[in-house]
Amino acid sequence: MSSPYQHALVITGGASGIGAACVRDALSRGWLVAFCDIVPIALVPPGLLHDHAVYVQADVRDVPSMESFHNHALQFFRDHNVGVVPTLSVVASAGISRRGDPEQVKLMKDINEGGTLNLLWAFAKEIEEEKGLFVSLSSIVAAEDIAVKGDEEYKATKQEALRIATEEASDTLSVRGFAVAPGAIDTPMTRHESIFAMLLLGAAQVFGKPEHPLHSKVTELAGVQPGATSAEIFAGLLGPELVEAPDFARLRRKMDSDPELAKFSKWYMVYSNVRDEDGKIHPRPELITRAAEVLAQLDVVLSPEEVAKQMLDQLESGQPYEGGLMRVYSRSGDNRITELLGSFAG
Repeated sequence: MSSPYQHALVITGGASGIGAACVRDALSRGWLVAFCDIVPIALVPPGLLHDHAVYVQADVRDVPSMESFHNHALQFFRDHNVGVVPTLSVVASAGISRRGDPEQVKLMKDINEGGTLNLLWAFAKEIEEEKGLFVSLSSIVAAEDIAVKGDEEYKATKQEALRIATEEASDTLSVRGFAVAPGAIDTPMTRHESIFAMLLLGAAQVFGKPEHPLHSKVTELAGVQPGATSAEIFAGLLGPELVEAPDFARLRRKMDSDPELAKFSKWYMVYSNVRDEDGKIHPRPELITRAAEVLAQLDVVLSPEEVAKQMLDQLESGQPYEGGLMRVYSRSGDNRITELLGSFAG
């Protein structure tokens, strides 16, 4: 009797973001899925809880927890596939971004680096035997060696994730693997960071140059005439709700005196972040929402679903990505984001 399922996805961080998008995509392709996350099953989005999927609450930092996830996953696959484990695509999607606080930075390293390694070792035997693939999530800052101030530790963890999926997997465990480096992705995690705000400013400055191929697109989105100044384009991209608000008045004066926004970024950074009642600093939600909308139209910010699609298309081919690093920066395949990062990264 032939087994009904040829492919199975195993993924950590599967309850949200890119991980959840991968679960949905795999199920839509008719794959079996085993996914884990740190949250109780009651907090897992209902759409992920499917007859062809099993959820296990697990901590990627803990080796016994990953071994338990491994055992639950294999039993589920055998039970649904006449005793046969399908070809496995094992993806280390669990990851966080932290800066500053030493304890939080250690937590980030334990998840991004340790969690990736723990997952690889837990499933290495089955990946190798079934000629499957192992995938880690790297990042554009690691792939392009971009130094964004304050994110040096995060970048290092994503460089290590790349090494684990390629060198460690192949040299130590004879497992085929590759890393996926997403660009700017609209997830719950990135909605709490200021990167989208800075990318929007970069779009006005870089794409707004008359000679840039995207000049007509960005001026159209801004609702201004071609040849407009960077300040005029930026104001249009932000929209009247933000620009006409009282707390933007100081920035508007800066823009009027600096039409190409040459010395504007430090003032904008101050505006972009606000302090809440507990004294914690976080990006303005309304600014990040607007930036994400505009940048998606410029094919700079991607949805988790687009990253999942491109990743699973590669996994479905049964071959690791050539060169070991798959860059997922846009829907079109263009690399627009590095231009913008270069406008404010060191």
